[in-house]
Amino acid sequence: MLHSVPPLLVFVAAEAVTDLRDKLTDAVNAAVREARREGDQTPGSAATEVRKSVRRKLFNDYLDEARQAWTPEVVITPAWIREATGCSRGLSSRLAEALAAEIVSGGDRP
Repeated sequence: MLHSVPPLLVFVAAEAVTDLRDKLTDAVNAAVREARREGDQTPGSAATEVRKSVRRKLFNDYLDEARQAWTPEVVITPAWIREATGCSRGLSSRLAEALAAEIVSGGDRP
């Protein structure tokens, strides 16, 4: 009987630590949910106003920015598009291709 006490204590301690961690996680999640709920109830808050007024930037918005930034001496590359518009790497290659095709075709917008 004496030999079984240390493993039993280790097992109980491990279970207690796991339960304590889970309870702390639940408490933090509940506090975050409550803070968000309180934040949503104040319609005049600046964060809520900014969140509502920001709209997603579309492909054509980026393309318009690139058109405005382009000059004849600029070589259209994805890197230049990223620098001029601030778009992502994945989008910059598509934008560079679209702008280059537009310029080659004489500026006629599709």
